[in-house]
Amino acid sequence: MKIKTKTLLRLKVFLSILLIFSMLAGSAGVAFAADDVLSEVRSQLQKYYVDPVAADVLNASSLDEMLQRLGDPHTRYLSAEEYQSFLDSMEDKSFYGIGVMIDVVAEGALIIGVIEGSPAEEAGLQSGDIITEADGQALAGLSLERIVSYIRGAEGSSVDLKIKRDNTFLTFSVIRREIIDQTVTGEKQDGQTGYIAINSFGLITPAAFADVVQDLRAQKVKSWIIDLRNNPGGYLSAALDLAGYFIGPNTAVHIKDRNNPAQTYLAAEQDYTLEQPVIFLINENSASASEILAAAVQDYHKALLVGNQTYGKGTVQNIFDLSDGGVLKMTIARFYSPLGNTIEKTGVLPDSAVSDEETLAATRLLLAAVGQSDNGSNASDKSGYVQFSAQGYNYEVFLSQARQIEFWPAWGELIDGASGAVSFQTGGLSGWSSIPAEIRSKRWPLYYPDYLQVGDLNDLPLDKKFTVRFQGKIDWQTVNADSVELIDSITGERVPLDFRPLNENTVQIMPGLDSNTGIRIKLKPGTTYWLVLHQSLKDINGSSLREGALAVARTAGTPLSAESMKIQGEVQAREVRGQADYGQTLLDLAD
Repeated sequence: MKIKTKTLLRLKVFLSILLIFSMLAGSAGVAFAADDVLSEVRSQLQKYYVDPVAADVLNASSLDEMLQRLGDPHTRYLSAEEYQSFLDSMEDKSFYGIGVMIDVVAEGALIIGVIEGSPAEEAGLQSGDIITEADGQALAGLSLERIVSYIRGAEGSSVDLKIKRDNTFLTFSVIRREIIDQTVTGEKQDGQTGYIAINSFGLITPAAFADVVQDLRAQKVKSWIIDLRNNPGGYLSAALDLAGYFIGPNTAVHIKDRNNPAQTYLAAEQDYTLEQPVIFLINENSASASEILAAAVQDYHKALLVGNQTYGKGTVQNIFDLSDGGVLKMTIARFYSPLGNTIEKTGVLPDSAVSDEETLAATRLLLAAVGQSDNGSNASDKSGYVQFSAQGYNYEVFLSQARQIEFWPAWGELIDGASGAVSFQTGGLSGWSSIPAEIRSKRWPLYYPDYLQVGDLNDLPLDKKFTVRFQGKIDWQTVNADSVELIDSITGERVPLDFRPLNENTVQIMPGLDSNTGIRIKLKPGTTYWLVLHQSLKDINGSSLREGALAVARTAGTPLSAESMKIQGEVQAREVRGQADYGQTLLDLAD
């Protein structure tokens, strides 16, 4: 079985976000013998729509007017061709197109993702671009299905696109070719994690998921990432099948229509459940069946949810045949999580809010220590770790990894986006120590928990030079880029530094020279930096700092948090902003 990494996003009928029963046309209703489609739709709305339908809706003179007055974006008429395209969008397939995922906006089609290696990427299209025309056809005001029909086409044919990027209009000619799309893909990551991307909940998704899981279990993975980002939903039966791998044969969802008591649906009983640590990835485009699965694992504390609040599409649709060969896709019920939580317009909240750009790095951080027998997990010494606890799991984060620029922003977002259900503990020789919320809000104690803050400096000029004084003569060989760092607190970018001895115990620290221009680097406005002094600094007698030291430094224009203002009030208003005694070495930080 070929396992491949999830492509970023796919071209699909995105606005057809739905949850439908796997009973399709013909079994959900009847093909009416009415004279026209309008009367058929009117009858179905009267009988089965999730809420009583107002008379002005039912009395509309045309189908378009009726559905427009109804105001439900999920209740729509689909022609036979549009319906087939909709069904195809949920199943494994290949098609000829350019490789983008789009959403309808007032001006046309917003590109919300570009598939890696696709014709669109090669041509230079980007997420955020708006396609306003395709081969001269204006796309404003068209349905998504119509827009898709203009963008797709025969293999090897080209489509001329007019693109709005920011406030500039561009033109692109893109050659269509085969785009292979699978509902489930997976791979082993970092030597121990099973990564599975579920792109939609089609009829064959459960079987495909089972195959991928079995393949990864055979590879002895120790943790799991289930990626539901940009998954618009699909069949209820598929969601129930997959839920069984996480919550067992327990309640997965409650569904309530207009005429009957709420019905409870159980997850399918599977041969096993995944008991190892599981992280679900969600975002604002995870909808419907994706939300059922995410809410279920969250309610049962079976997985950590990382990402962004989901779409909030908590309604169920069914398909009704119409006499002209088209169908009515109509909202017939609302669904609720196992604990009765509403999904409609609310969505599912992550345990920690993390941007799409940093989600995978965040999960790699959380899962790096899982199952490693030689790490802090199985030792009394927890030094060098921070524990992230939520949903019944304790995730131990290597601080040496979190401080790397590749992972620095992700760790910051995990900290900032943590919900009230998440707790943090810092590690030490005697185990774990809880971090109160007010300490966590400073952020730096979760990067450098054993360090002491010695300064809180504000409104610094962009050409700022820092002066650090030590008690005793300093060993200048230890003053270097490894022992002293100036770090952008959000990105983790290290500012190159120059060091200038002022006397035997005082050093001036300043940004270095740009390697291209030879001009001294300036700090960025409105930015918070951390000046970090590590224990590797020594005096001439070989004495090191007993603890590392850190100063928070903000350039002009940086807003002050309440915590920062409190700290400032506690610092003496004098040149020396902080002072800490480290045994034989006394450090003064002057601003």
